[in-house]
Amino acid sequence: MKVRNWRKVHRYLGLIIGVQLFLWTVSGMVFSWNSIRAVRGENMIRTESPVDLSRFQLDDLNQVFSTLSGPGATAPEPVAVNLRSMLGRPVYEIACHQSGGNTFLLVDAQNGTRLSPISPEQAGQIAQADFAEPVEVRSVELIEVVGSHSEYRGKELPAYRVALDHPTGTVIYVSADRGVVTTRRNNRWRVFDFFWMLHTMDYQGRDGFNHWLLRIVSAFGLLTVLTGYVLWLRTSPFWQRKRQKRQPPVE
Repeated sequence: MKVRNWRKVHRYLGLIIGVQLFLWTVSGMVFSWNSIRAVRGENMIRTESPVDLSRFQLDDLNQVFSTLSGPGATAPEPVAVNLRSMLGRPVYEIACHQSGGNTFLLVDAQNGTRLSPISPEQAGQIAQADFAEPVEVRSVELIEVVGSHSEYRGKELPAYRVALDHPTGTVIYVSADRGVVTTRRNNRWRVFDFFWMLHTMDYQGRDGFNHWLLRIVSAFGLLTVLTGYVLWLRTSPFWQRKRQKRQPPVE
């Protein structure tokens, strides 16, 4: 192929794929210049000493199981029990078998009182206890359904969306059934997530990168780079000297 044809191929490939190559470069810079801990809000997690659960008098687990269901109802089938603290008090987090997967029950470990789903007030307190700085709660919202572009997509439901009054725009999500923080979102994460969508070219769900649009554009990007190298080689002094040696001498 002649040099001018290689130029045409390279030029039109550049027009087609140039915008996405630019977005890949910019998004890559955004990723590399951001600490993933800060993006996830892990740098703003409060560090506290664990609660000494041995100083509490705990309710018997058998008694707890017997009181989980009302009169005449079938008690849930527990498959795992985790003793931990919530807001400074001991609780049993009980995973119960259910058709379609496991469900969770939260029980006060001292008196057997069922705590799940927790209240909005408790969710706000859990979020405040998780955050490194003293902060006020702006709003608490129960989330039961999310869309594909939600900042809480793919996470545990139902959950409380606890918006904090902080310059970082932090929102902490708390499981309604388990009373634990499931994830943290802030303004830096939202910027990161936007560029992640541009990088993966998944404009439906943001997180997928095994789709045909990305594969096709990636192939065109590779062709653009390769044609650029071909042009460089074909127009280089080395190639020109090689061509002159191949030409027959003029008589």
